[in-house]
Amino acid sequence: MRMSLCHPCAVLALLASPALEAQELSPRMGLTGYFMNPTDTAAKLYGSGWKVALTVHVRRESPIEGRVRFEFGEFHEGTDRIESPYTGARYQAQTRLVGYDWLFPLGQKRETGVDFILGIGGAHWFRQKRSFSLPGSPFPTNDTHSEDELAFAGTVGFRVRIARNVELEIHQVLTSLPGSERDFKDAELSHTAFGVGLRF
Repeated sequence: MRMSLCHPCAVLALLASPALEAQELSPRMGLTGYFMNPTDTAAKLYGSGWKVALTVHVRRESPIEGRVRFEFGEFHEGTDRIESPYTGARYQAQTRLVGYDWLFPLGQKRETGVDFILGIGGAHWFRQKRSFSLPGSPFPTNDTHSEDELAFAGTVGFRVRIARNVELEIHQVLTSLPGSERDFKDAELSHTAFGVGLRF
């Protein structure tokens, strides 16, 4: 039985709420736009894509800053995949991710500098499969099928604070299905992302 999109987001939001209140600091909001390049299994299915992240920064006065990250985005259609002697398919996906990141400063913490990112969370995506007939096929095919998946997600990367309110970021997201035996769908949302962000 698949969980709805609201369910994992609501659970993570409830878990994050006490943590945010416990900081006793005014959280700082951020907005980042990313270019995504699929990796691992995702690279076999999708083309490049984009995502936007709304972030809530906490523990800002501590050596290790915390960040709650809410993302949504899209992978464009990938190249043709031959799935039988008569049919092929193209895939695209709409993506969602909710996670918590630890930002470790590399060097003395100032308004500008570099941070190492280590995060954990959950990913949810809606995959659309468009099937078509290959030349010479005796069975005309032209249909679209959609399904959704949930997975654990880990994030590693670097953030560069180039000004008080502006930052650059590059990170790698690695996904793994719960209980997976490393089947084809494992890592289906893995990607490298490069983004530019604003903090308010």
